[in-house]
Amino acid sequence: MTFSPSEAGPLRMPWKKGIAVGRAYELLRADLLTHLTICQREIGFEFCRFHALFHDEMAVVRRDATGNLVYQWRFVDEIFDRLRSVGLRPFVELNPMPSALASGKQRMFWYGMNVTPPRDMAEWSELVSAFARHCIDRYGRAEVRQWYFEVWNEPNLGAFWAGSQADYFELYAASARALTAVDPELRVGGPATASARWIPELIEHCGRTGTPLDFVSTHTYAQDEFVQYPDRAASPHDPGEFFADAFRRVQREVADSARPDLEIHWTEWNTQQAHDAASVTWSHNRSVDALEGGSFVARECVALDGTCDSMFYWVASDLFEEGGPMTAPFSQTYGLLTMDGLPKATFNAMRLLARMRGDRLKISELALAHPGCGAVATREGVVTRLLLWNHPIPGLSAANWSVDVSLPGEQWFLVRVTAGAGSPFERWLEMGQPQNLSPVAREALAYAAVPSVAVVSPMPDYRLEVGPGEVVWIEARPMESGKQDSLDKLAELEVQLGQYGKVTPS
Repeated sequence: MTFSPSEAGPLRMPWKKGIAVGRAYELLRADLLTHLTICQREIGFEFCRFHALFHDEMAVVRRDATGNLVYQWRFVDEIFDRLRSVGLRPFVELNPMPSALASGKQRMFWYGMNVTPPRDMAEWSELVSAFARHCIDRYGRAEVRQWYFEVWNEPNLGAFWAGSQADYFELYAASARALTAVDPELRVGGPATASARWIPELIEHCGRTGTPLDFVSTHTYAQDEFVQYPDRAASPHDPGEFFADAFRRVQREVADSARPDLEIHWTEWNTQQAHDAASVTWSHNRSVDALEGGSFVARECVALDGTCDSMFYWVASDLFEEGGPMTAPFSQTYGLLTMDGLPKATFNAMRLLARMRGDRLKISELALAHPGCGAVATREGVVTRLLLWNHPIPGLSAANWSVDVSLPGEQWFLVRVTAGAGSPFERWLEMGQPQNLSPVAREALAYAAVPSVAVVSPMPDYRLEVGPGEVVWIEARPMESGKQDSLDKLAELEVQLGQYGKVTPS
């Protein structure tokens, strides 16, 4: 493996644009805010998206004795203030329907999110206008103009929207016009659909009706392939390519539309995978907790770097209550961090990706074990960094990947995410899957959540083995002047990796 300069410049890292949590009310929890603080310290996101800002538990609107609408923003303010305190801006999802405005009683999730259209669209518009005016009054026009306002969530699924596509377009138009009537420079978009649907239709509708549209947003998950093509026999996608193909299709749809300037935001994705239609599950999906989740993150974030403006991982933490409170240290449901705040392999892969600063390098002589293997390299001054992954593709055989590496620099720092060192899920399985952790069991899992670190003296054609699901990061740099400087650098790296970092000379 050799490297040469590229004209591509730095990685864009759209996955750092935003992170998600489950619902607004959960952001009132101190432990969830602590988890977001960890994410910000180790990775650093810009925006946070979540459901249910207008849920009844948020108490944003009610009717007084005469039937008039009355608004209060106490919980909204607390949530936005908390996000700002950790360096996050809200990516505002306008939903669900407050009971005071709802046309029906259909609800979604354990916490009962009302998904019916408003009984009076003018009242919905009034709510959106009042909300926008309040945000500007509290945070300032210049600040709120930097936010995004996304209308609803997955309206193409009957569970999330009780109306039709035409009903959603009416809701979208009412919301967009209410926002831009308050300030024409507020950014509004949608349709926030599941499975990358309705993008051309919304663009066409907004163009034809003169409705404001500043961005498009949608969602996809790798296991959607087995929902659309249950046995994969009719799937037009190569194994492991469905997820990335969805991103590229939407990129083409926008480029070929009347609005090729639109930003593209993927406001939900994660590592949930299936091996066949029978194994599709939106809860207890081991790929979000297991080692291979990290290799999925590395592979897809690099492959899709130039396809969109954001990729919001769903979600930051297992403090997440769509199906009710989590009941085990590893819930196999969504989070980058466990409910105890321990990093999973997915989190560690993002942390290593975030370190890939500098200009991207071309990589040649890269013999791959299978299509799930890959690498990316960057150079920042005299420092070269290399990230490799070996992602097991469902339906294909997995194997170790042996690769010869030649990097400049007199000293390499090699970080590996593997089972029991950067991926604690496998250690929890070995412990018998305890539902309640003793202090020493939690300490063992905390130790297992930290990647291994080795200091390597480079040699020609260094042979590196990357096992299935593993992610490996190497930083090559000149030797520091003097032994103490080198030890200081190693100590700095150990602190970055956490209290339980394992450092071994080689």
